[in-house]
Amino acid sequence: MFILSEQQVSFILDDIRRNGIGLEELQLDLLDHICCVIENEMKPDQNFEDFYLEIIPRFFKRKLGEIQEETDLLLTFKHYYAMKKIMLISGALAAIGIVVGSLFKAMHWPGATPAFSLSVFILSFIFLPVLFLLKSKEMKVKREKITLGIATLFGILVSVATLFEVMYWPGANVMGIISLGILFFLFLPIYFFGGIRNPETKTNTIVSSVLILFAAGFIFLLTNLRPSRQSHYVFAAAIQQIDKSYEFATKQNTLKYSSAANDSTKSQTDLTQLKYACDSLCIKIEAAKNQIVDFASSGREQKPDLEMLLSDNAGKYDLPTHILFDNKDEPKAKLTAIKADIEKLKILLKEEFHIADISILNIDDVDNPGNAGGEKISWEKSKFFHVPFELVMINFNQLELDVRMLESGCL
Repeated sequence: MFILSEQQVSFILDDIRRNGIGLEELQLDLLDHICCVIENEMKPDQNFEDFYLEIIPRFFKRKLGEIQEETDLLLTFKHYYAMKKIMLISGALAAIGIVVGSLFKAMHWPGATPAFSLSVFILSFIFLPVLFLLKSKEMKVKREKITLGIATLFGILVSVATLFEVMYWPGANVMGIISLGILFFLFLPIYFFGGIRNPETKTNTIVSSVLILFAAGFIFLLTNLRPSRQSHYVFAAAIQQIDKSYEFATKQNTLKYSSAANDSTKSQTDLTQLKYACDSLCIKIEAAKNQIVDFASSGREQKPDLEMLLSDNAGKYDLPTHILFDNKDEPKAKLTAIKADIEKLKILLKEEFHIADISILNIDDVDNPGNAGGEKISWEKSKFFHVPFELVMINFNQLELDVRMLESGCL
């Protein structure tokens, strides 16, 4: 067994101090461990300094000073390892949940909404805050901590804004714009000008900043700052059209319905039956439209006007599809009931009012241009499945207009 001299012990202690071990207790503990290893393993004919340099890497991965850093973390942050474990588990769960939720939503499978919502919650309020706490403890430069805090805030806002966008909740665009403002005007300037001052990080900082600008630009491109003018004008014209048509139909009904009893070709029973069928059909159409609008307006204190409604939903097809179709992409009862009522109305018009050509209420299946085998698409899917919000409303408005015009022409 080799016995260390006082001079050799002093050499080891001085080297420990030079490598950044400042705590006296830690110095003595480390000295004791190193001395034990040397005395037990060093042979009498070996050189002390060479053997010391050979065995000292056993005590660290990168440098000896990391023992001091680990000790500081443990002393100042007692739950470091527990929080690190929480960070890793929550990050894995959030990543898996977002991928699964996105896949389920794209395939219209049940469970997409809770999976995606829970994953975003875990990402925003567990993983990112814990990551910030752990990393900030490791940073000694104040500028780096501020940069990390801004990046964490940006990540939380983007993830929550995405959830609001997917769930059609109000405020998604506002949070998206705020997050982009934080990225462009806070994070990037601090990160860029702080990184290029250091020659070692200059190149990486420039490349990372360019990539961040690309990503931010794509996010900004997808952000709907204002409604599409074309969608607004089309939708507004459709609403004006249906309003004028209702006025016309009402006036015609008022004039003709009073004299219908004197018309020998139309009995009072037939007229009453016709009016009941048309009113019933239009009530169901209005109910479907109102359900879509109410869902798009959920979470607001006041019902939005036309411009606000289009601003948040123009071009979106998921919302009306979610209301009108089930998870198997089949039309819900409200839509099949409308189609059934149209069939009944057409039969009534043919049998009682002898109208042969009712092509205006065509609800036949249509050819599928993407299928060469001759498979057709149902009327419901051709008019309302994966159809943008504004076009769904226009199709409903046009259907109501056609019904009222036929009713008016028969009275």
